[in-house]
Amino acid sequence: MSVGTRRARSGVRRAVVVATAAALLAGCADFSGSEAAPFTGPPTGQATTTTKPPGPARPSAAPKTPGPCIDQDANVLATCLTEPTDLIPTDEFEHAYVAERGGAIMYTTTDMPNLEVLRIGVDTAGDGGLTAIALSPSYNQDRLFYAYVSTPTDNRVVRVTPGDDPKVILAGIPKGATGNAGSLLFSGRDLIVATGNAGDATAARDPGSLAGKVLLLPAPDTISPVRPRVLATDGGVRQSLCGAPGGGPLFVADQGLTQDRLRVLTPNAPASVVWSWPDRPGLSGCAVVPGGVFVSESRAGKVEMLRLPDGPTTANGEPIQVLDRARYGIFGRLTTGPRDTPQGVTTNKPNPQAPTDDRVVLIPLPSGESTATDD
Repeated sequence: MSVGTRRARSGVRRAVVVATAAALLAGCADFSGSEAAPFTGPPTGQATTTTKPPGPARPSAAPKTPGPCIDQDANVLATCLTEPTDLIPTDEFEHAYVAERGGAIMYTTTDMPNLEVLRIGVDTAGDGGLTAIALSPSYNQDRLFYAYVSTPTDNRVVRVTPGDDPKVILAGIPKGATGNAGSLLFSGRDLIVATGNAGDATAARDPGSLAGKVLLLPAPDTISPVRPRVLATDGGVRQSLCGAPGGGPLFVADQGLTQDRLRVLTPNAPASVVWSWPDRPGLSGCAVVPGGVFVSESRAGKVEMLRLPDGPTTANGEPIQVLDRARYGIFGRLTTGPRDTPQGVTTNKPNPQAPTDDRVVLIPLPSGESTATDD
């Protein structure tokens, strides 16, 4: 189906938003009580990502050092990765933390070999494994990683430091033959968690299930019980969160049962569909830039930009194609890096037809577009 058949939804169709509560008891989720509480968003001026030491304004234009895992393309920041599922850029273009589905968190540096920071034991059956990571808001002091992982019995959120065992933050997220990938993003000190539907659309609509939800875990730790609040239900087989590093609305890109959607979570309001894709191109990631959102499409093999110049709920025209699979292959998770520059990981190794291996790549802006921080 061509993009001309798509329909923008400017707050017309609303996703069901349910308020509920859960307590962790003996590693299991308990939905015995519920309470309503609106999503208030990050505090004014609070970044949704961890502040890290500043780095260079742009990637170096100097030729890269030749090597087996060094790509001479200036937009390729790292290569020789194994099924990367998520990434966290530092404030330097040359460095990033990258999650691999097999359980490793890698530290990548352009022109240098990738370094394994830590490894978590995971179950990679179906589309599970290590599928999302986030840095603690106080990472510079505590060195904590938060991770969304699959076990033989469930999907869960854990936190871990290098050299230590993972500690459970939230367990009991349903596991299925598919729909096991999650997404993590900090909003202030609160952790936002998007869960897959475990292949069960009914569970995604059920307020008593953790499947197919967007959850808020207030200031999560491993000592006091975590009471997740449901921000949105009816999620698809895969959901990916994104937000501007300086705060503001949060978006979730969703592979739905009948259509793919980009939804927005705004403070004190239900989630609403910004744009829908009836042809289901396989939304796998999103990244917020000033005036728009980039989305990656695993089935269609494209990266597109949706312009949102008048606010997060109103799209301006059809999505613009930025990349197709011919240049870098298929993109998975996206994020926003230094100077509001979108970045992404490719997911080519599981696909023998893909033209390249797996990389971290800077996403070029469409012709005529610029970020608010461009000179």
